[in-house]
Amino acid sequence: MENLIESKSKIFSNNAIICLGIIALAGFLLRFFYFPEGIPITLDGANFFWYANDLSISGTFSDIPYNIPNNGWPTFLSVFFYFFNSENFLDYMELQRYVTVIISVSTIIPMFILCRKFCGNKLSLLGASLFVFQPRIIENSLGGLSEPLFILLELSCLVLFLQNNWKFKYLSFVFLALACLVRYEGIVLIIPLSILFLLKNRDYKINIPRFLIAISIFLVVLLPMIFVRIETMGFDGIFSHSVAAIQVSSGILPGNTLNPIESISILIKSAALSIFPIFFIFLPLGFFAFFRNRNFDKYTILLFLIFMSIPIIYASSRGIAEPRYFLTLFPILSVISVYTVKEITRKFNRIKTMTIVVVVAILLSSIVYLDYNKIDYEYELDAYHVGLEVNKRTSVINGYYPEAKYVHNKIDVISNLGTFPILSSEIEEKVKRIKLYDDPTWKDENRVIFTSLNEFIDYGKNEGLTHIIADESENRPQFLKDVFKNEAIPYLTKIYDSSEHGYQYHLKIFQIDYEKFEPVE
Repeated sequence: MENLIESKSKIFSNNAIICLGIIALAGFLLRFFYFPEGIPITLDGANFFWYANDLSISGTFSDIPYNIPNNGWPTFLSVFFYFFNSENFLDYMELQRYVTVIISVSTIIPMFILCRKFCGNKLSLLGASLFVFQPRIIENSLGGLSEPLFILLELSCLVLFLQNNWKFKYLSFVFLALACLVRYEGIVLIIPLSILFLLKNRDYKINIPRFLIAISIFLVVLLPMIFVRIETMGFDGIFSHSVAAIQVSSGILPGNTLNPIESISILIKSAALSIFPIFFIFLPLGFFAFFRNRNFDKYTILLFLIFMSIPIIYASSRGIAEPRYFLTLFPILSVISVYTVKEITRKFNRIKTMTIVVVVAILLSSIVYLDYNKIDYEYELDAYHVGLEVNKRTSVINGYYPEAKYVHNKIDVISNLGTFPILSSEIEEKVKRIKLYDDPTWKDENRVIFTSLNEFIDYGKNEGLTHIIADESENRPQFLKDVFKNEAIPYLTKIYDSSEHGYQYHLKIFQIDYEKFEPVE
């Protein structure tokens, strides 16, 4: 009976190792070419950063003021922070990005093994290339986010489960538990894993005790962190969120759910954006070829694909159009896509030539896509430095998403503080933002939509509003565009103009004189 250990010499031949090494090197180089050097991590990545930072300093979960249900990734990251030594917080953020890059590229190993289960070595190298050169995967690996680690763990779980050895199947439950700690939606995979485990061997007298052992292993890995979360946050973060999602979907709990047509529309749009350009070409024929001849392993792939899609469907029903949610499907989509090339080479018997051509084509198409959608890092760097100027000069401001992500997130404070590492609880956030309706991070259904500057300032006065921020972005409310173009407003005094300091990002800061301001009647 073949298993992973017995067949490793066959799987990882010298040629395969060399080729995987070349693919990995290309994957690293491509990521480092687009590496956002000197730009802070923001939003979700910043929350992970501060969690890892605080844990590496305090060494205890109880002192961390962040209720992050998916704390597996920052907990893992904190180990690297603990052994790292720098006085510059940006060095730690770059370390965070380096770790996700390494994890992302390392995923080609289980990716190769998974493809090897269904194809030959050459086509398995193609499958590894399909994954590692995916532009969405590359973009995500540079954000310091949790997806690279989650994908590595869920893929390893699948690879181990497909081995014809019970010990590896037990180990797959370990990796699934770890995946759940990284992202709670991984819990849905316990359903197909359990079904397939019980169906693999119809001798239930043997199978059920083995299954109970597997579940016990799963819980032993999972429960310690669950207890920590309950003790520190008041909820486990896995089952609590899963139950809440079911309750929202069924209408038991209130939540912003869309009608089926709207949900499907968002789902299709997000899927199209996610699979373009590479999967868009390879998937149609690949699906047909892969599932034309079905067996237990292919049913396993299908069930994993279906259940991993459930969180995506749920997100679409809540109006969340986030292509990054589809990244968890990419390993399986890569395997299926390989079958397109397998189908073509089967007719022309040019596997080696076809594989090289396709790999080069994938690499070039990814570069074209990344260049077309490339973030203007010079602009982002300017937005960061201008945000520091906003922090120095203001107290309470209007939101100006997304450039305002560099203000009011502790980063603006420690950039001027000059002391690091430091616990996040010791950092006093200076600037408060009043969000506007143009900010997609504002999910409150009762949010106020302002139609005029006077209306906004009248509202903001009670919130302590002191300054108006206006920039050249076309995504702003009309009254902010008018402020940017017309500086002769009696109750506004311009105190800063970024263009006067050589910045590409053009922003102006206006101080409000309430003595001259006339409230809305």
